[in-house]
Amino acid sequence: MVNIPIVNAPYLSVDGLQIAIASTTTLTVQTGRARNSTNQNDIIMDAVATLNAADNGINGLDTGSLANATLYSLYVVGDSTENNPAGVILSANASAPLMPVDYDMYRKIGYLRTDGSAHFLAGYWTGSSNERTFVYDVPIATAVTAGSSATYAAVTLTTFVPAVQNVLAKIETNWTANAAGDTLALQPFSAVGDTVKYIAPVAGASAHTLVREYVQAQLDSGAPKINYKVSAGTVAINVAGYQYTI
Repeated sequence: MVNIPIVNAPYLSVDGLQIAIASTTTLTVQTGRARNSTNQNDIIMDAVATLNAADNGINGLDTGSLANATLYSLYVVGDSTENNPAGVILSANASAPLMPVDYDMYRKIGYLRTDGSAHFLAGYWTGSSNERTFVYDVPIATAVTAGSSATYAAVTLTTFVPAVQNVLAKIETNWTANAAGDTLALQPFSAVGDTVKYIAPVAGASAHTLVREYVQAQLDSGAPKINYKVSAGTVAINVAGYQYTI
């Protein structure tokens, strides 16, 4: 009788690799490991990596200079020959980075957004495996600052959240109703029914209804969007963060 070992195929696991912003153009990634994007090898980072986005190459930006108001992808990269230590790289390409010389493996581990001065927007990451949460230190205002549409209207979240179908966007709404009982509703871009609905308990300019709730953003020609409507009053819609899978 021939003994045949049972081999469980590895899955796209991630452990550790916690991200933290250190300054307006630098960040740190803690030690950990990740299965590479093709699910063939492990990328193991034994030392804390410090990324400086003013540099190009390993532990820097893959090419060019940081741009304004851009959502960047952060990758851990490795060398399958094990001749070079694992590191990280930042890229405006959400599919794959421009790889540094002598590196041949990568795995996306997060996202960072820049402001109008090409500086990282402050925020905080939680989660140590495949499911991660990011929260902006200060919510970002969308183009809807005094929305009053009585029928569902789209809110574009491009560069505020990853362009991933059904990504959970944490939406902050600041709504001023006209009267108690007025309603505000939110939904994913392609949805039919109300996903989130608020009923104003009171009204008036000094009695805002300020809430945060997750709503799935859905892609419209590659742009993540949600919809909103109000029965009365005006609403400002901001993005407070998002949940993502790596």
